Amino acid sequence: MNSVVLFLLKQVVDLLLGSDVFERVLATVERWADKEISGLEKKQGVLAELEIIGLNLTKSGANFAVEAAVQYLKAKA
Repeated sequence: MNSVVLFLLKQVVDLLLGSDVFERVLATVERWADKEISGLEKKQGVLAELEIIGLNLTKSGANFAVEAAVQYLKAKA
């Protein structure tokens, strides 16, 4: 993904969820990324942590935020 697309992805997610929410999701996804567990277990862990820290997202909003964060971090790497 080029830098323009990466920038646009972040802007869209920030608009839909709020920039503070996306930053918290990004940080949570980064914490779980290097764990030696399956992708599904990582996603479940991230979603559970987001709930624990009090992010009030719908299930679809949380799933969208996590997937967007994963793609954003992959593209930055």
